[in-house]
Amino acid sequence: MKSQRANKSALEVFCCSFSDMLCSAADSPSSVYLTMALPVVIFLLALTSLSAASAPDCKDLVEPFIPEDPKLVFGKWVYVMGAGDPKPYHKALESLKSSWIDLCPTSDSQVVTLRWGDHCFNRCILGEVNATVTGIATTFRKNLSDHKGHILKTCSDCLLWTDTFRNGDVTGRYILQFTRTGKIDPKDVEIFKKQVGCLNFPDNFHSYDGKTELCPDDKESTE
Repeated sequence: MKSQRANKSALEVFCCSFSDMLCSAADSPSSVYLTMALPVVIFLLALTSLSAASAPDCKDLVEPFIPEDPKLVFGKWVYVMGAGDPKPYHKALESLKSSWIDLCPTSDSQVVTLRWGDHCFNRCILGEVNATVTGIATTFRKNLSDHKGHILKTCSDCLLWTDTFRNGDVTGRYILQFTRTGKIDPKDVEIFKKQVGCLNFPDNFHSYDGKTELCPDDKESTE
């Protein structure tokens, strides 16, 4: 029973925040808040994970990435696959039926606005948060959780985001692959598998089915 409650809590946490960008485990004063998708410009990687890279090509596969033109990461991205750690957060991805993120510059060159729309538990959850970009790392705080991450090298017209969070003594992490279209070439999936392995994420990663409609973007409808 404890295991079932833990899994349910993680699912609530994830969906209340993959979309809430910082998911919250409802009803608990020590609620955990995480972020999934998604996501600000230059985002999220657990440095402890880097030390786990052991294969000869892992160093290159998990190298943090800064595009020469920051505009390349702005705009809308659609989630295609991802993995979480520890296990309850990996399982929580099963409840994510579709997700998009939108990255926008602000008047402050070190601040980026992240918006998202996640389809979880048969409903859409929309949210927005600002994040601070310093060098290759992006950090932000919301609902008592501290987040830090990076983007990693990936395929053309793709965004690979790694996310770590801490809320008190609770920690977790995600790796999330986005593309402009929600589709990805099979050869790029194979590269993602290697990156997942290098960072010691579960190899049975979650994938978007390509069928569930994306949540509507209220901002687009008013423009």
